Amino acid sequence: MHTLQARLLPFLIVLAVLVVPPSQAQNRDTDELGGALSSIGQQYADNYTQPITDALGANLNAGLFRTAEVGGEGIIPVIDVYVGVAGMGALTSGSASSFAPQTEKIPADDGGMLKVKYEPNQVPTVFGEERSPGQANIFDESDQKIGEVDLPSGLINTPIAPLAIPQIGAGTVLGTDAQVRFLPETSISDYGSVSLFGLSVRHSLSQYIPLSPVNLAVQGTWQSLSLSGSDDSINSGEIVDASGWALNAQVSKSLPVAPITFYGGLQYEQFGVDVGYTFEATTNQRGNSQTSTTTSTVSFEQDASNNVRALAGVSVTLAVIQLNVDYALASNNTVSAGVGITL
Repeated sequence: MHTLQARLLPFLIVLAVLVVPPSQAQNRDTDELGGALSSIGQQYADNYTQPITDALGANLNAGLFRTAEVGGEGIIPVIDVYVGVAGMGALTSGSASSFAPQTEKIPADDGGMLKVKYEPNQVPTVFGEERSPGQANIFDESDQKIGEVDLPSGLINTPIAPLAIPQIGAGTVLGTDAQVRFLPETSISDYGSVSLFGLSVRHSLSQYIPLSPVNLAVQGTWQSLSLSGSDDSINSGEIVDASGWALNAQVSKSLPVAPITFYGGLQYEQFGVDVGYTFEATTNQRGNSQTSTTTSTVSFEQDASNNVRALAGVSVTLAVIQLNVDYALASNNTVSAGVGITL
């Protein structure tokens, strides 16, 4: 795992269209997650970032289908093509906004050991109060205070964390179609770059049921997200490696007198994130007033809270334009909407 660049959160925030204004910048760029994590240990960082992992996982596994009908949607004979954009929003009302930090030991890259004591009883997560809770004191192995660091504030205060993903679908072959989500490595201002790839394969079950009153299908999806630092950041290269999969069962029913389809489904899913970063602190050298920079390479894994979701929605087709919206119940509820062209 590469060390975390000092630009992690802007990737996630810009990706989710949640940019914190530059005017809110604090010392050490703690208005960005990369800067925020550089002053905290692994246990603190794990609690601090969990809400954004939950939201990202909930969003990426949303908007995977608009109907359970496999084939027969488009106007081109034999093959159906769909080109569109899915927009999702994870509701953050159930996300943790604060937690109680614990004193922790951080092994330094030079072989020493640092002890970080967090004085506040409660501190914000990324979705918490946008004001620094204070400072943490740093001690050496002999329990002598050698420095202090500013603790990060919450970075985003929003009731919904949105995400937009382009997707292309094509089918069918023996009652099977496929959908691709793809975003090539794309630079986001001076924050770095993001890339995304996802593949869904769906198979019709209703084709095996003569005169079935509804359309039935099953679908499997795998997605991967990569976040990289900007060339002029302290560290460059990949900083986050996230991936997840989902399996769902779908049902839909179209109205015979209107271009309206009601759809729903039950989905099992998993989404995980590998994060690494560099803890950095300015410390005093014992016996003199000189200072030095102490670093520690930290890495950890997180799993999003969503495992099972139930969803229901409606889609409307107007000529070649298809619109849809749905709502999903899960640990992190999501709303999803899409617009695309069916050919």
